[in-house]
Amino acid sequence: MSIVTLSAVDVPDAVIDGSASARGMILRGLSGWLGTPAAKVDLTERLAGDGAHDVQDAQILYSARTVTIEYRLLADTAHDRNQVLDMQSHLRMFLHRTVRVRVQDDAHDLYCEGYVDSIDTEQTTQNINWQFLTGQIIIVCPRPELLSAIERGCQLQCASLENGSGGLSYYPQDDFLATEWLGDPNDSVSILFATLEGDEGIHYPLTYYLDDDDAAASNTGVVTNNGSSPARPVFRVHGPMPDGVDLEFPGTDLRLQCSLPVYEGSELILDSRTRTASVNGVDVSETLISRGFPTIPPQGGLSLLLRTVGGGWVDVESHDTYI
Repeated sequence: MSIVTLSAVDVPDAVIDGSASARGMILRGLSGWLGTPAAKVDLTERLAGDGAHDVQDAQILYSARTVTIEYRLLADTAHDRNQVLDMQSHLRMFLHRTVRVRVQDDAHDLYCEGYVDSIDTEQTTQNINWQFLTGQIIIVCPRPELLSAIERGCQLQCASLENGSGGLSYYPQDDFLATEWLGDPNDSVSILFATLEGDEGIHYPLTYYLDDDDAAASNTGVVTNNGSSPARPVFRVHGPMPDGVDLEFPGTDLRLQCSLPVYEGSELILDSRTRTASVNGVDVSETLISRGFPTIPPQGGLSLLLRTVGGGWVDVESHDTYI
């Protein structure tokens, strides 16, 4: 059976349990979760011929999701009316707040976010044998997507010229010295002289200074989406990146560039759903040079390339997405 968890900032989580052994907040019903919201498609009827004009995939959009959670509040003891009322008051604490609705159902663990539209209770005769209260809470989610609780993402590290991460690099050494005998080896005076011999190519065997437990930083990555609808990733850019950030998505002809310098401690957020850039809650979308915000296809992946040279990194956040 499903377990529904309601969470919000500064409010204790409310767990509404649908299992057979549930006590306290008990789940009686859940609607609007497994179904889809109504489609927002405007059809234009054909003047000549049957039916309407064809609809492209990009035109098939959906309305907000409305989730109805039916519950029963059951006291631990037969006559503890106060416990029932306290649980009802707990649910009322989610009013005036953004609420996350998380549903754990066997192997599925999804969530969406919205606001409480109403809390209704049934006015029935109180059970003198055991105190309980039934009702329902209706939550409207402006974003209809159901997202996996497990995050899909990666971290992209800026290329650094200092570390030679742009390719192979050879470093001539001014103090590279060699010795030479003036006469017979081991039986004459030797001299020391500067040389570049052996300093202009690759020496074998190659030695890699990376432990098995270390993870090599990279400016490339892949993010997947195991859901049934396109996922829209969020990019959290951390400085220093004095020239802004430049992201490319190979195979898509998309590029996302922002000219705003990114400093340490001031995170730049690039949101693919809203197609905006922001810093500390302030919209800085006017600094976007290229607005190639990507989506991750269902049952597919997205390749990423961070072209920026600097000392910062980009955290890529995404989730399996369902409608």
